Amino acid sequence: MTRKLLFLFSCISISFIAAGQVNLGLKPVVTERFDKLFLNENFDSAGTYWTTVSNSENLILVQDGEYILNRKAPTSSFAAMGNFKNNLTSYRLVTSLKLDKTASDDAALGLIFMAQPGGQGGFIFEINKIQQYRLRQISGGIYRYLTGNAATGGWLKSTVLKNVGLPNLIEIKTADKNYDIYLNNVLIISFSEIAYKSGEIGFLVGPLSKGRVDFLYLFTTQKNDQGIANSNSESKLNNENSENDVLALAESIISLKTQINKLAEENEDLKQMINSMKNFEIESESDKKKTELIIKNYELQASKNKASFDSLLNINADLLKYKEMVSGNDNGDLVINLSKNLKAEKLKNEELSKQINLLKNGKELPKSTSPTNEKPEETKKSDGGFVLPKEN
Repeated sequence: MTRKLLFLFSCISISFIAAGQVNLGLKPVVTERFDKLFLNENFDSAGTYWTTVSNSENLILVQDGEYILNRKAPTSSFAAMGNFKNNLTSYRLVTSLKLDKTASDDAALGLIFMAQPGGQGGFIFEINKIQQYRLRQISGGIYRYLTGNAATGGWLKSTVLKNVGLPNLIEIKTADKNYDIYLNNVLIISFSEIAYKSGEIGFLVGPLSKGRVDFLYLFTTQKNDQGIANSNSESKLNNENSENDVLALAESIISLKTQINKLAEENEDLKQMINSMKNFEIESESDKKKTELIIKNYELQASKNKASFDSLLNINADLLKYKEMVSGNDNGDLVINLSKNLKAEKLKNEELSKQINLLKNGKELPKSTSPTNEKPEETKKSDGGFVLPKEN
């Protein structure tokens, strides 16, 4: 038995050493086509499928289209597990994680998959505030680093990761006990693990950490599984045509949300540029020319953003036909909300462009008021979460 375990772990390590070459043409090991929608979660309303907690150590709730995780305790991480049974042996999981700014050096947010009963197994993929990621395996209360080493806590630096406060798209594909992990559409890890046939899904929030989950979609190849088309309405997929329509809608929503996040990131860059220009004093003609060049470049970028918004709005208009195809019209309403979000981002972009023009002409920006911070509503505690063991 000991020899078998040593052989197993050595195989895992070799797979991850090869996978560490993120930018050296890593090829996927999972090539299946996942064309069945099993779970569709956009966190539009609180349901029974996700852990909610409100106490002195954790505030975890569904609010405003996001799953909000706030770990107040200074030690140990907390696992917020999904309260639904996942017996899938092959699937494609797509989600979006955003780690909020915090003073904690240990701030982290992660995705748990293939979790075994009683914490006896599973994987945790995490990101931190300094653009690092890691993959760990948990077994019997012990962590094994599948990336990096013990000295670095398993963390690896990656230029693919977005800065803190910006969303990161996480995608995991598994079939025949092989795994591919994508970060912002870039394949970063491929490996095999024969220990697990299936397992539960959840999210991890580190000590003194805050984070948000925008959505989670789960696709599979298994035709006999009854999918959870919408975790709040528990609508079922009854025929092949309906499945194809909902699948197309799910893929489109993922694409739209990803584009919204990208445009929001570009708008954040514009805001930072405006702030730097407000504090920038032109001391010479050379500096003035440089500033004008910067303004010109950002005006060009703003023009591209506007074109991208218009294109997305056209795509979104085509998606409205799916509204009547989805039971309860929940996803139809979601498409409308996405359209509103796109319009809001477009207005922000136009406002930023106006501010750039004011700065270019040497005029002062109008004073703006800061939005009032609203306290999130408290929720009742439900089962499905647990504190993870401390670091080794």
